[in-house]
Amino acid sequence: MKLSKKIMARAASGIAVLLFALAASVVVLAQEAASNENYAIFVSQRNGAAELYLLDLNTRQVSQLTNTGRGHLTPAVSDSREMVFASREGSNYELFSASLGTALRTRRPTITGINRLTMNFSDETAASITRDGRSIAFVSGNGIEIMASVGAGRQVVIPASEQSIDFAPAISPDGTRIAFVSNRGGAYDLWVHTRANGELRQLSRGAKASGGLKWSADGKQIVFNTTATSSESSGIALADVDSGGFRVLTEKGDFNGALSLRGDRLLFTSTRDGDAELYLLTLGTGTAERLTFSAGVDDGAAFVAEPVRQGKPVR
Repeated sequence: MKLSKKIMARAASGIAVLLFALAASVVVLAQEAASNENYAIFVSQRNGAAELYLLDLNTRQVSQLTNTGRGHLTPAVSDSREMVFASREGSNYELFSASLGTALRTRRPTITGINRLTMNFSDETAASITRDGRSIAFVSGNGIEIMASVGAGRQVVIPASEQSIDFAPAISPDGTRIAFVSNRGGAYDLWVHTRANGELRQLSRGAKASGGLKWSADGKQIVFNTTATSSESSGIALADVDSGGFRVLTEKGDFNGALSLRGDRLLFTSTRDGDAELYLLTLGTGTAERLTFSAGVDDGAAFVAEPVRQGKPVR
């Protein structure tokens, strides 16, 4: 009987060790996936019309992804490598989606298909997408809307109003909230709409927000453009979603920032050295590095996560 108890205890101990090892491997794989953001997609006018380009963050090599001649606006990319962006179609901007595959020879991200999502006579811009790539938020002539990333189920969540100006929507990573800039409280600040109950909450006060909203991957922070800087020139700030407090990260003619999945790096646009170029800020050190050098405007960079690969458990 005692021997049987010892065997059972050893078995239980072995299962506990196995479960711990599996949990540890999941954490390691998640950390590896979060750190493997080796590319960024951005918009550039370096060759004329605004097109989508790919930037290798390790080699700084730039390659052109689209060549439509129509002009594109800032892209948004999900963890599942689904992308949405606005592009001129006739006299106005419409929304398009695309999937990012991997080139067989170079292993670089590449666009595998582009689909038109909207067809209207008014501009539809400022698209953002959830982490799973299923829902998007955007601005239209009706106000701030949401819909499925396949273009179905359009719904106005913040109607256009003559009493306030609402713009720059950013849907949260899990799709439950939409942050945006509004002057409905008097000055331009951050507001948050909760989709479940329709609650509107003023997030910041005195933020002097001007757009460029992006959520952190954990949904706890939002980066945005601000003029609440010591120099009163454009900068990028980081707001805490719970408290509404914010801190200025950069203030040298900077705008349109995007946080990495781990929240340790910030891609942004700046005119600090002349024309608009892309920069990479390491938040831990405060060091900013210039990434692009072109005669045309480079803007709206978004990190591209590597495809999640199955791997052997790490012990």
